[in-house]
Amino acid sequence: MLIYFADLAHDYFKVNQYTPTGVGYLAAYSKSKLGNKVDFRLFKSVTKLLDAYEQKKPDLVGFSNYTWNVALSKFAGQWIKEKDPTLPIIMGGPNIRTYKKGIEEFLSTNRYVDTYCMFAGEISVYNILKFLLSQPKNKRTAKNLKDQKFDGCYSISENRLVGNSNYSKPEDLDEVPSPFLTGLMDPFLKEGYYPIFETNRGCPFSCTFCIWGISALNKVLKFSMKRVKDELSYVANSSFESPAIVLADANFGILKRDVEIAKHIRDLYDKTQSFSSIRMYWAKVAKPHMVDIGRIFGHLSHTYIAFQSLDDKVLENIKRKNIKVEELSELIEKLKGFSYGAQTDLLVGLPGETYKSHLNSYDKALSMGLTHIYGGEIQMLPGAEMDEENHRKIHGLKTKYRFIEGGYGLYRNKFVYELTESIRETNTMTEEEMLKLRVIRAFLFASVTLGEHLPLINYLNNNRIDFTKVCELLVEEGKKDPIFKNSVNWLIKKSIDEWYETPEKVEKYLANPKIRKSLLEEETFLKLNTGFFAKICLNKEQYDAYYKALHRVLQKFFSKDKMKIVSEILMLCKERNYFMKCNNGNRSRSVSLTLLPETMKALERSGYITGKQRFNSPKILKLDMDPIVADYCDKFVDDNPDMKILLLSQTFMLQTGKFVMSPSKIQEKESSAMSLERDDTDKADMEKHFKIIY
Repeated sequence: MLIYFADLAHDYFKVNQYTPTGVGYLAAYSKSKLGNKVDFRLFKSVTKLLDAYEQKKPDLVGFSNYTWNVALSKFAGQWIKEKDPTLPIIMGGPNIRTYKKGIEEFLSTNRYVDTYCMFAGEISVYNILKFLLSQPKNKRTAKNLKDQKFDGCYSISENRLVGNSNYSKPEDLDEVPSPFLTGLMDPFLKEGYYPIFETNRGCPFSCTFCIWGISALNKVLKFSMKRVKDELSYVANSSFESPAIVLADANFGILKRDVEIAKHIRDLYDKTQSFSSIRMYWAKVAKPHMVDIGRIFGHLSHTYIAFQSLDDKVLENIKRKNIKVEELSELIEKLKGFSYGAQTDLLVGLPGETYKSHLNSYDKALSMGLTHIYGGEIQMLPGAEMDEENHRKIHGLKTKYRFIEGGYGLYRNKFVYELTESIRETNTMTEEEMLKLRVIRAFLFASVTLGEHLPLINYLNNNRIDFTKVCELLVEEGKKDPIFKNSVNWLIKKSIDEWYETPEKVEKYLANPKIRKSLLEEETFLKLNTGFFAKICLNKEQYDAYYKALHRVLQKFFSKDKMKIVSEILMLCKERNYFMKCNNGNRSRSVSLTLLPETMKALERSGYITGKQRFNSPKILKLDMDPIVADYCDKFVDDNPDMKILLLSQTFMLQTGKFVMSPSKIQEKESSAMSLERDDTDKADMEKHFKIIY
């Protein structure tokens, strides 16, 4: 019996390019039970799936259902169903409401799906395949499948819901053969897909916005240490080169044995250099051994802890009261010296959150020294508690829809796009407040995550000035200066335009062939925060207006004497980032600035300059590119000569960030201060390296 399993991802803009490990588990488990009676083919590309169907019709097709591929899977499933209505199609994955009414609604609106397998599907899929194999070939039909009851599965047959919730899963995870060690992932590794590994399954927390928080997934089960090490070694020691090792555990570091796993990964990196980074979700509890993991991984990883909010009331509302913020803050402090930075997510629109409490969360995160803070509206995930009707009513959750970044493309002459439903208003926060926060977050993203104002933020923290307040006033400045106003208004308009009241209104908008054509011909799907700041950076007039507005805001907080220091720190930020974002094409690795002794002392106190030097005359501060990052940048440019320029600029801003530039040796000779004035040749030089369409 030939089976096609698809874990689809849009490939127009190369997002979610990860190995289909999930469907790999399903195939490996059933293959171990049924042997040569079954033959599996796995797919990430919808084009390859449909081409394969036309070449050889399978006996069953299965889809993995996620927020980023709902529409793509539906398109492929309906396309196949139209070709052969009798062909059984099954689906699994977390993107479904798990109560009976929700299941029935999904199956009623997605008629191409014959049977839905709830949660981890190894046993459910095996039972389905075993049943089909027991039938004569002419009885291996969609109708026959829908009439059967399988534990943990649901169908609609004769307009009635068939199935039950008696979900079962392998209690010994090693019973599920490895999709890596069996070679199922080899075709995807050869194409450069990121390998996704699980060392354990399940999550002990019950966060209301998350699928992991449901009771069926609360118990943590472990793969054996030998299995984990063998998988990692197989990939690292093969001829495959991967940009990153991805650990899909809900809470890596929660188990003491994770230290041993970390050591193994680090040893593999030191021996093979076959991957360049490690991506993972850190545990939401501060275990002492997590410091050891941070030390082991070093520059290969970010410290990522998903706070979502730092407000006690909000954390209680989303069932995260058991997450100790103070302990995690201490952990972050201990980890600072090891990784390339500490990052978190702060979500807007959580139940009970206010405009002020969200900004307070940012201030707390900044005071912890977090270097990457990502903010965004909370998505409504089908299957999560927050998505339930009662939960929506209690907290006054009102939602709208927008495109998922990079989640669209043209397939078989049909434009297919993904939507996400996100909260746009609650009983404690208006949509207007959310819009204002959207603009503030753009400045915070540029300043913190892109690293535009790292030295300034350090100085402000030392003077007990909240940077969020600076950003609030910066938005107000956007109403005054005509040039800066133009930039801010562009962001506000884009922020409003990206939301739609209903999916039908999105469809109406996309019915315009010109709109679809423009989307498909874009160099990349540009995320709004990055696009906004790239727009400012790559236009000298706007960039100057932005820094002048920031200078005016800071004058409200400092005396004239201190503003001399602040002005020089702003100069440092501006020169540093011009060099980082616009001069990398020249392969230069250092820039020098002349600063007053008082400024040098302030930078030393803020931690941006290390050492105990005392300065009696102007000194030159030399900034060097981190050699690891510099090598990465050079290699990236060399390996991607034909890459669209906008994507290249975005990649530099997002992946290199503040870590590109670091203070090196302080030169003890006097020099005239560097001028901030630039002529038109500099603008031309910028456009030569980074062209942006707006």
